[in-house]
Amino acid sequence: MEKSIYTGKVHKIRVKKAFPYLTKEKILCPYCGNEEEFYEVIENATFYVHYIQTEEGKLEPVEEEAEVVGPVKFYCGVCHADLTYLKK
Repeated sequence: MEKSIYTGKVHKIRVKKAFPYLTKEKILCPYCGNEEEFYEVIENATFYVHYIQTEEGKLEPVEEEAEVVGPVKFYCGVCHADLTYLKK
């Protein structure tokens, strides 16, 4: 029984799946044209700050946590229009 031995080069081809590339557009207020200043209002939020006390008696924050129960609203910083629908 003869074995055939291929002495040529073998190339491995790796095919990578295409992934969606998400692009973000700048938010622009449709009412006043502002594109720089915005703010959020968070309702029903609880903030936990864990402290450690030093030997001198000072309190130093170690860890901070936030628990948001209510809705988060997004507003224009110039005309204060509700732009929550633009941020989603």
